[in-house]
Order: sequence, then structure tokens, then C-alpha cells
Amino acid sequence: MTDLLVRKLTSPLNAELVAPPCKYYTHRAFILGSLADGETTVLGTSDADDNMSTVRAICALGARVEKIQGGYKVFGGPYQTPDDVINVGNSGTTIQFMMGLASTAPGTTVFTGDASIRRRPVGPLIDALNRWGVPCWSTRGNGLAPIVVQSHRGLKPVVETSGWISQWVSALLLLAPFAGRDVEVRVLDRVDAPTYVRSTIFAMEVFGVRVHESDDFCRFFIPSGQRFSPATFVVPGDFALAAYGLVAAALSGGRVVYHNLDANSIQAEKGIVPFLQQMGADLRVDAEAKTVELRGGGRLRAIEWDGNDTPDVVPIMTLACALAEGTSTIYNIAQLKVKESDRLSEMLQLNKMGARVEALDDRLVIHGVDKLAGATLDSASDHRLAMTWTVAGSLAEGETVVRDVDVAAVSYPAFLDDMERLGMRFERR
Repeated sequence: MTDLLVRKLTSPLNAELVAPPCKYYTHRAFILGSLADGETTVLGTSDADDNMSTVRAICALGARVEKIQGGYKVFGGPYQTPDDVINVGNSGTTIQFMMGLASTAPGTTVFTGDASIRRRPVGPLIDALNRWGVPCWSTRGNGLAPIVVQSHRGLKPVVETSGWISQWVSALLLLAPFAGRDVEVRVLDRVDAPTYVRSTIFAMEVFGVRVHESDDFCRFFIPSGQRFSPATFVVPGDFALAAYGLVAAALSGGRVVYHNLDANSIQAEKGIVPFLQQMGADLRVDAEAKTVELRGGGRLRAIEWDGNDTPDVVPIMTLACALAEGTSTIYNIAQLKVKESDRLSEMLQLNKMGARVEALDDRLVIHGVDKLAGATLDSASDHRLAMTWTVAGSLAEGETVVRDVDVAAVSYPAFLDDMERLGMRFERR
């Protein structure tokens, strides 16, 4: 466990960086490749811890994965009974996507993960799968991992779920083609973070399976007779991971250019672009060149923002608001309570630095301050907090200590290297 001592910037940030690969598409490409009978090529991915959790899971179920220049080959086919318990590490996407798919393997599959995973609720997904025809349960009977999944004996034509966590909807969509019949997935309330589900549907189409959604995005029809086919999938750059450099440049008066950011890709966290633009940042998107450039200048302005579809950039957005002029509100974000940490509450750590952040039931109210002061901040084993606190420390007077910064490798192994290229000053302890 490494702590990071971060010192205040002495000059504006200035660099050109390549955006790291989108981890959400990486998960989907690996999983879909493992379900397709044949050879799939996944290009542009990284060895982030979460990505490797998915690789280990699909290999445990019988897929074969080979590293190649620029990516991986995935050799897929029918799932087999794992030899051992599957440990997904810190990857909530892996366990939730794979819970249903494991029912296509004979016998029994057991999933577990780290302490964070064993606290994240999956009870509604367990209930939905059982009603659909997949025998599964929590070993502790509390809707938390470890989870046991048995081979299904036939899936019903209709399955219903809550859409509070988008992965629950995606998990059912991924399993639907194995029903051997037409399937309708119904969302009983609404789909929170709907763009994540749209990215699942897009990826499924790349691998040969069409999903028809209703106008209200609460019903999804998957016709029978479809199967996943091998494909070549190029993973786009990740707007959520580029957000740290963009916000750092906006708040420091610096400049950063990110390459490999496709404005035409389906990504929830593209919302960081209009968010910063509405705050007054000079941010320019070149869709053809796939670049995003931010030139810091004047102080950012307060904003009101519906964060439902951009949950993973809320921590770094909160930092942007903490140093903006006026009072900002980021609302409709109750789902942050069940991420790798309770991110809604954890944002109050910024108050140690002199920020004025209020955490309410489904929103954050942030009263902008002129400056921050160094403090000791805990990553809470949450990669997005570790990265946000590092950026905050680079802007604060004095020195800031970020506890357990290594957890950033869950999604962004090169985070500290890239921040050094931008001009941040820190040392590992």
C-alpha cells in the first residue's frame, strides 16, 4: 500500500497525452469475445487491474486469451465449469456481467472479490436471475458476494429487473441470446446511467446480436436465433480517465491535449465535455482528429448538473466545482453510494482541504472557495478517489498525502506517469 505526497504546482500544466483505453468497452469486448465461437481480436486495451479481472474470469470459464501487439486475441466458445472459485478482484462490472452468463456452463460457479466487491449489493440481480430460471444465491443470504450460480434449465420469455444499477440490465441482455427463444427484458423503474446500457447494446451488435429497445428505454427485445460471432473490436479512449487531466488544466490555468478521444463513441462520461464548457472552460473537440484540448484561463463558474448518466466523473467534477465561483449542485446521483466506496459521502473529504461540500441523499452541493490547503486524504480503496485526490493535492497550498494511491491501477495503470508528464510534483512513500 503506497501513499503519495503531492506538492502544489509551481507552473501551469502543459502536455499532450494519449487517452487510456475505455475500461467499460474493454470488459464488454473480452466477455463478448469469450461467448463467440472462434477468434476475436481486441485492440487498444490495457492491462488495468479491472480488465485483467475480466480476462481471468473468462479464462476460468474456458476461454483462451493471448496477448498480441496492440491488444489481445480471445478464443471463445461454450463455457465450461470452472476448476476453482472466480475472484473478480475489485471489478463490479466483471461479477455482475458474469453472474448470469455463468449459468451457460454446466455445474456450479462461485464468484467472490475483494472487500469492496463483498459490500456491493447485487440482490436485485440475484432475484431477477432466479425468477428468469437461473438458480443463484448469496452464500451469506444478504445479496452480497460470494455468489453461487448453477446451470440454468431454460430461461423464460420475460425477465424483469430494477434499473437502479445499469450493470443489472446489461447482465440480462448479455444472457438473453442463450435462451433459445425470444426474450423481453423489462425494467421496472428506470435505467440509471442509461448510456452504459447503450454501450452494451452497441458492443453486442458488433458481435452479431441485435437488441430492440422501447422509446422509454425500459423494455428490450432480443429475437431468438441470434448468436455472438467473432469480431475485431477497437477500444476507444476513455473520457472518464481523461477527465483528471482536463480538470487539472482547467483549474491550474494550464493546457492539455488528449489524443484518441472519439467524440462519436457511445460513452457516458463524454458528459465531462459539456460540463466543463458550461463552467466556462476553453475546451475544444476535434471529432475528426479525435482530440480534446483544454486551455485553462479564468476561474470556472458554478453549475447545476444531472449526474445520473455521468456517475464516474462526479468525484473529479466535484473538485472542479469546489474551486469554481458560486454554488454548484450535482444531483440525481444516489447510485454513487454503492460504487467502490460510498462516493457521495467520501466527497466530504475535500472539506479537510477547506472546501465546502455538502452530501445530501441524492446530490452534492458545493460552495466554491478561492483555494484549497494540503491535507491527508484516504482513497478508501477507490481508484477514482485516489486520482481525484491526487489532482486536488496538486492545486492545494502546501503538501497533500493520498493514502493507498496504488489503487488507481484498477483502471489507469499509467495515471501517475501521465500526471508527471503534465507537470505534477509528487513522491511515493
